[in-house]
Order: sequence, then C-alpha cells, then structure tokens
Amino acid sequence: MVKLLYDHPWPEMLDHVGWLLWQATQRWKAELDAGLVEIGYPWAAEARANIIMHVGRSGIRQSELVRRMGLSKQAVQQLLDELVRDGVIERKSDREDRRGKLIVFTAAGRKLLADSNRVKRGIEARYRDVLGPKRFAEFMEMLDELNRRP
Repeated sequence: MVKLLYDHPWPEMLDHVGWLLWQATQRWKAELDAGLVEIGYPWAAEARANIIMHVGRSGIRQSELVRRMGLSKQAVQQLLDELVRDGVIERKSDREDRRGKLIVFTAAGRKLLADSNRVKRGIEARYRDVLGPKRFAEFMEMLDELNRRP
C-alpha cells in the first residue's frame, strides 16, 4: 500500500467577502479602462496607467513611486518614459532632493483626470441604477466605514 504524503481532505472553497470585493474591483477597473479607451486613451488598460493613481496634485518623488508600486526602478522608469511620451506626466527637478525627480501631471494629464472623473461618475450612476439610490448610498457608507477602521 502506498502512503499519500498529503492525505487531508480538500477544504471547502468559500465565496468570502475578500473574493467578492476583488471581483467587484476587477469589474470596476475593467469598466473604467473600457470607458477611457472609448474616449481616446488607448493605453488606459496598460500597466503604465497604474502610475496615475499615485501621482496626486503635488506630484510624487520617483523614488517614492518605486516604493509604493513595489516594482524595480527600471520597470517604473520604463512606465514613466511611456507616460512622458504620451504627454501625461513630466519629470521636474525636486527642490528638496537635488538628486531626485518629481513626477507631476501636465495639462494633458489634468485633462485625463477630468475625463476619468466623468467615466467614474458614469459607472457610479449605473451602480446606483442597479441598487437604487438608498441602497447605493448605504453601500458607499459601508465601504467607507470598512476602509476607515483601524
């Protein structure tokens, strides 16, 4: 008789809250990407678009961007180069760190943010139609409460 090295039964596969949140996030991101592609940002579903959420109004140091994204310096550099070519961001000298670069939005980048907001409002309107205004407001409150917890 052969003894199995792993003879534990398979555990139940749960449809847990994390899985449902992940699925919802993936669907939302796909809707955002499709909306941005439709209005003229063909690269919106590509890896370089993931940088956009980190830049912020006052910009971000390139070294901080590398840390936040968990990618190599070279990978982030390549994604930034593509966004510079697209005219969305630019690198400026960092006055606080002469060796560093500050990543900031260009005018075209700020237009992208405004266009992105319109797409996001459209997604939210569709969600509101599905859930109804009251349930959608409660849903948003619950998500906010979960995200504010210690």
